[in-house]
Amino acid sequence: MPPNRRNAAPQGPDPLLAQRRRGALLGLAVGNALSVPTAHRPFMAPSFPQQAEGPYLKLMGGGPHELRKGQVTEEVQLACCLGHSLRDLRRYDAADALRRYRAWQPHAFDVSEPMKAVLEECGSGAPPLGAGKRVWLRAFRQPAFPGSLARTAPLGVYLADNAAARTQASLEDSALTHYDPRCQLACAAFNAALARAVTSGAALKKEDLLSAAESGLLLAGAALGRSASDYVQEVTHAAQLLREDLELAQKEDPQLYGPDLHLHRPLHAVRVAFRLAFWELLHAPSAEAALLDVVHRGGDTEAHAAITGALVGAFHGEEALPAEWRKGVLEALATVKGPLWDVYHPRHLLALVPV
Repeated sequence: MPPNRRNAAPQGPDPLLAQRRRGALLGLAVGNALSVPTAHRPFMAPSFPQQAEGPYLKLMGGGPHELRKGQVTEEVQLACCLGHSLRDLRRYDAADALRRYRAWQPHAFDVSEPMKAVLEECGSGAPPLGAGKRVWLRAFRQPAFPGSLARTAPLGVYLADNAAARTQASLEDSALTHYDPRCQLACAAFNAALARAVTSGAALKKEDLLSAAESGLLLAGAALGRSASDYVQEVTHAAQLLREDLELAQKEDPQLYGPDLHLHRPLHAVRVAFRLAFWELLHAPSAEAALLDVVHRGGDTEAHAAITGALVGAFHGEEALPAEWRKGVLEALATVKGPLWDVYHPRHLLALVPV
């Protein structure tokens, strides 16, 4: 006898997928907050694959801006801007996202140099939506920083079921501030991996996220090649470099202390962050171990740990992130009134997860 569908209980969100979606968003914030005392410090660390160790085992705050324990920085605050835009409009809109990024600046306690250059260009009188490209061209097409790679992670969660929309949004949002094809393609590939994690069942393997990133890179390369026809060679080269990063992430030694790519140097920084995140996913024994390794290697740990946290959080789920870390991030600044709590706080990111 067929089941009585009329009287069947309504089906809510899959608990496993909800765990992974929350894991991606909380991993982004937890990694960023955990890294505050180590950011931009050139730590000596053991060669890969040995895990780096040190004293920063819990949320501590501090840093040059004397942040509170669990407080987040630019990467996550801008992700919150993007999250609010997605939730309010129920789609991605580049103009609305950029408007929110610009509105964030007066409330920021620190603005990175790449963002500062773009935000200043937005006020130059030229169309704001082209600011990222103009800044990139003036810098001789060289800058490839990892800021957009961290910021766009909500797209991988919110648009997980729509590959075309997710790819286009990832490219567009990166181009607002980090126009280099390496940055745009890295965002699209990374968000494809997040999407695979938060839409897959219990049989998900780490290698599935790698395959998803490769597929996302292929799709994004074709889309960007069509839209940026003046830079086809650069798009093709960027895709080749990122494929190389995914290949090296599978090795015991990802070659991140070399003459070309180095954890402590800003050159090709988006590739360093991209390769490191996938290496941690594939080699670290847990989400916690991955983040502790990243923060004790120094360099741009605020971005590196946020990106790694989103990836390992998406794969392992929310519960794999220590409860003390999650609680500390979600409760940070609770006693403080103002935009850093009301608008730019990571708890708002969780509104992107269906309940």
